[in-house]
Amino acid sequence: MEHFLLRSAAHLGVNLPNDMKFLQYWEKLKPKLPTGQELPSKQALSRVNRLRVDLKHHRNIPSSQAIAQSKTGVTTFFTDATRMIFDVDFNAVDMVDLVARTETARLLHVAQPHADVDDIVSALAGLVMAFEELLEHYTARMKPWGRSPFSFGEKIPSFRPPREERNSPMARQVKVLTQASRELQEAMRVIALGIDYARYAQFEAMTPGVNRYMDGSTKIAVTDWHKSLTADDYQFARFFVIQSALQAARADAVFARLDDHFPNDDDVDMEEWTWTGPARPRD
Repeated sequence: MEHFLLRSAAHLGVNLPNDMKFLQYWEKLKPKLPTGQELPSKQALSRVNRLRVDLKHHRNIPSSQAIAQSKTGVTTFFTDATRMIFDVDFNAVDMVDLVARTETARLLHVAQPHADVDDIVSALAGLVMAFEELLEHYTARMKPWGRSPFSFGEKIPSFRPPREERNSPMARQVKVLTQASRELQEAMRVIALGIDYARYAQFEAMTPGVNRYMDGSTKIAVTDWHKSLTADDYQFARFFVIQSALQAARADAVFARLDDHFPNDDDVDMEEWTWTGPARPRD
């Protein structure tokens, strides 16, 4: 609630004192609101704040009824105040709006209607495609300066020996090494982009496989276990993809630096200087 009020003050251009009390926001923001209007839900949020103080400082646990009442009051406040201050429908606010990568955000939006009709498996498949698109964007990008620094080499293909050699010791060894290399490369790509690998492993374990074929079709590999997944599982996976997109977006600064250094396909003029040790003081 207080973060929202701080952002509201910044949006309205209101300077706040360092020792602000919670209920002072209503007083400080009122002059910047349309004539005759003030922040809503002052009494309800005052009650929530008292519960917080009692819990934090006096160890008084609020009742279930008080918690439910607080939730209703805060939701009403956000709904009304978001429209009043930012002219935005609070119910339409979505963390997907923070995803900078347009195609990843589009696929996240495509997945949501499936979840809305309780088709969790299809919704999760949409999230898999969104995550794969995100990872592909940051790791397979080719520019005049070369391959993405987050690629760790070209994507390693699966190893398929000739039928007559499949059971040979050499073929088995190469297959094991290839699989290990593929998994290590995938892990390094995820970790290098700042994505939480443990959450990635959980995401991979719970989502169905998505396979694309030469005819343009996309198939989802579904087990009975996948059919038992719930809306909560979908929300976990969705938040993981959004969080991963926000983390990976930091790589845009790296690409921008490389684009500045290598603006086109022409060779970059380079000189070779001699290192002379510590700098000498100027006269």
